[in-house]
Amino acid sequence: MIDLDAMAEWFASGGWVMAALGAVAFVLAYLVVERFLDIRSEIRAIERAGGVAGARPLVGVEVKGLRRIGLVRACVVAAPLLGLLGTVTGIIQTFDSILAGGYIAEMGEGIRKALLTTQYGLAIAAPGLLAERMLNRQQERLRRLLRTARHSLEDGT
Repeated sequence: MIDLDAMAEWFASGGWVMAALGAVAFVLAYLVVERFLDIRSEIRAIERAGGVAGARPLVGVEVKGLRRIGLVRACVVAAPLLGLLGTVTGIIQTFDSILAGGYIAEMGEGIRKALLTTQYGLAIAAPGLLAERMLNRQQERLRRLLRTARHSLEDGT
């Protein structure tokens, strides 16, 4: 069973960078699901039509089905950078505690923040990178179907 108190403590121990990472993770998850469902439905629609649809729906498919992958990429790139920012923030906190007298608990909190934010940033980016690759493959499949459908429209078949 998931211990929500432990998760909240873990999340809070990363500081404000964890909130930013959480927002990136949420946006990334939304975009991946939305893009995958949209592209998949458009591929199915073209395949059901036998690759020969009217010119008007094909234009809509291209505009709708081939968008927002740049935002997915931006989230994948932003996550480890935010994790690195958390690392730097945690190390600065560690050095501040050393300068203030070197209390082990304070140094430990800085190091913990540094490692947690790095971990969370990488944990977001790694599956995001795989999802982006899967979306790119689906987009290529959609592009091929659109080319085939347009070609058959031009030929009149």
